[in-house]
Amino acid sequence: MTARPAVAVWSPLPPSPSGIADYVAEQLPALTRHADVRAISREPDASADAVTADLDVYHVGNSPAHAWVYRAAMRRPGVVVLHDWSLHQLVLCETVERGDVSSYLREMRRAHGETGSFVGKQVARALGGTLLPALYPVNERLLDGALAVVALSHSTAARVAERLPGRPLLHLRHHLSLPLDPLPSRAEARRALGLGDGPILTAPGLATATKGLQAAVQAAARLRAKHPGLRLVVAGGVEPGLPLGDWARAAGLGEGLVVTGRLDLSDFARHLCAADVVLALRFPSYGEMSGALVRALGVGRPALVTAGTPAAEEFPEGVVAVVDPGPAERYELEAIVDHLLAHPQRAEAMGREAAAYVRAHHDLEQTAAALAAFLADVAAHADESRSALVAERAADTGRLGFFLDEVRPGARELGLSTGGLGIEALLRELAGGAR
Repeated sequence: MTARPAVAVWSPLPPSPSGIADYVAEQLPALTRHADVRAISREPDASADAVTADLDVYHVGNSPAHAWVYRAAMRRPGVVVLHDWSLHQLVLCETVERGDVSSYLREMRRAHGETGSFVGKQVARALGGTLLPALYPVNERLLDGALAVVALSHSTAARVAERLPGRPLLHLRHHLSLPLDPLPSRAEARRALGLGDGPILTAPGLATATKGLQAAVQAAARLRAKHPGLRLVVAGGVEPGLPLGDWARAAGLGEGLVVTGRLDLSDFARHLCAADVVLALRFPSYGEMSGALVRALGVGRPALVTAGTPAAEEFPEGVVAVVDPGPAERYELEAIVDHLLAHPQRAEAMGREAAAYVRAHHDLEQTAAALAAFLADVAAHADESRSALVAERAADTGRLGFFLDEVRPGARELGLSTGGLGIEALLRELAGGAR
């Protein structure tokens, strides 16, 4: 029988606005049934005692809220739970936004060669918008220094396997956690929230530029002619600077747009239950898996996702409806929603299939047990693996590190692993013996 590992879990926890904070808070009680867990929810003070554990588990997402976790993972190798494939915005926060453009450009060159250098210069000048950072992932240094990786989607797991062949890897499905039991019916949820009658499209979570809300506003405005009283409910806050109100006024949506502001998890779940259709669009995607989408499917609501994203690839046909991004997005969105509203039996059947699938494959206790078993296996060899990675990191500095960064993009183009290339001795000689 495998011994219970002592695990230090590094992540923000509520009331942090990070959705990953909620994810970890939901997972911890189940994980403690299989491992001895200590939660590290903020950066330890420099004067505090060092955190000691058999294994460090770092929950890393693509936002400044995870910067201190990222820094800890760079200091001491552990298991990286990769919530987003690309950490571009996080790395920007840790480099360019601190005035350290050269370190950012080095990360981009390490990841993408000469193209990365060129793109990085544009992004550093704030010319990349949302698309370039999504197209050019930055996660190289973190992954190369990880003892093992946990990926929350099949697509991210496949990318990690290609980048780090042979490194311990777990595809852990995003768990389902619902704060209400039993769940309210649609009518009960609407009464509790004061939403009244009429079709409701719900866009859950913080409204951002990547969530297809301009297309959603335009589609909702057009749909109100065929479905009187239809409303688009943003069940969350609005990112500063997002012109959501301007979009609604231009489209003529008017009172058909409802913005709730940040919600507690119980009211968030009620909004999902109150919906006829849930919009979980995301473009460009940084490779994230949406907890809001998993909850929406868990309560049995038909959900629309963006084609080509992990959300579209994680679930079998029929569990989610897929919308292509681009100029025709609003028309495709309108057509699918119109069909679901006009054929409620089809929408209900889709919701039942979604709920059955998620409850069977995304159960919280099952996913926590799978994670604990994986961590126990990694912990059994952690000391040896950690020593090897620390030695690799020592070679990754100075002139030798610069030479290694120059070689890595070419190695990837040849289909070779970038970790442990085995040419450090030759490059050290070229570097004049310098590190």
